Amino acid sequence: MSRSFQANMRTEGEAAIYDLEGDLSHQSEDALYGLRDWESERESGRRFVVFNLTRVSYINSIGIAVLIRIVRALRQGGCQVFAYGATPHYQKLFRIVGLSEHMPIYPSETSILQRLKLLDS
Repeated sequence: MSRSFQANMRTEGEAAIYDLEGDLSHQSEDALYGLRDWESERESGRRFVVFNLTRVSYINSIGIAVLIRIVRALRQGGCQVFAYGATPHYQKLFRIVGLSEHMPIYPSETSILQRLKLLDS
């Protein structure tokens, strides 16, 4: 059974953190694309975008394609993209499709924020 999808944004310094919850599938596609103009994220003063996947229970091929398109748009707009909370299974899939080369996966939000402090200095 598919879980409804939700996405909430919060900020931490120069990072926009998107807390995703539910299934990343065709049902979430419009919600994610409609959330914002991903190419202009940098214009909002955010250099970094972080996706929190800890509450994402399922990702199918459409969900991966949506993430790829969003990450591509963010990078073209000048943002660096990170994620955390992906299960080992999805981490492996992200490596197979090459997504983790453009959106490194970290074990926690804290580890990403520590990395961002180093990038800021």
